[in-house]
Amino acid sequence: MVVSLASLKAAVPPRYKQAARRVFLRAAALGTTGSAVSCPCCGREWSHFARFHGHQEQCPGCGSLMRQRALLLLLRDRYGLPERGGRVLHVGPSRAVASWFERQPVDYVSADLDSPVARVHADATDLPFEDASFDFVICVHVLEHIPDDRKALSEFLRVLRPGSPAVFQVPPSDLESTREDATVTDPHERELLFGQYDHVRLCGADYPDRIREAGFDVARLHFFDPDSGEAVTG
Repeated sequence: MVVSLASLKAAVPPRYKQAARRVFLRAAALGTTGSAVSCPCCGREWSHFARFHGHQEQCPGCGSLMRQRALLLLLRDRYGLPERGGRVLHVGPSRAVASWFERQPVDYVSADLDSPVARVHADATDLPFEDASFDFVICVHVLEHIPDDRKALSEFLRVLRPGSPAVFQVPPSDLESTREDATVTDPHERELLFGQYDHVRLCGADYPDRIREAGFDVARLHFFDPDSGEAVTG
């Protein structure tokens, strides 16, 4: 029997992946001393970021990736967090962004089905929160993992106070139409079709329409950090 690399990745519990990543980052920090780049998540400086999937984009200190650092700049510089206050729900939190929020004077709630980073373990399609109980929702690189993403979007809208903002981001693609097939369950096939072994869709240019159908007013945002060229499109 031939076992694919994607299947092996799928079989590794999240806590072991987190432990392996911490070991890698400790080793990477030894060879990246300097001050050419800085990380807004942890505030530390480095000669360069560590390699991640072939690109030098991972902070050796907190493990943040480009999309997470750019997200933080978007939240801080465009949306005024944490100064704007309120209660923030972060679904599928990264450790770096969650750690930053936990150091800020803001009512921050992190939620995920099984991530060791999240404070609340919950299904995004059945959130254990009251209606209109949050002032901000963050959901980055999560919707492509959820089979019933429409139900998740309706839950996000339910727990948001009317008129409050949400930031959604999914992996980019060149597709015009979103590709998904519920019959594809093999991790290797999912990696080939959707870009990662645990993705259930590859979102196309039409995906904002799905968010709009859930009841959100949708605006596509382009935000760049002029020092690094990193960007968030949401």
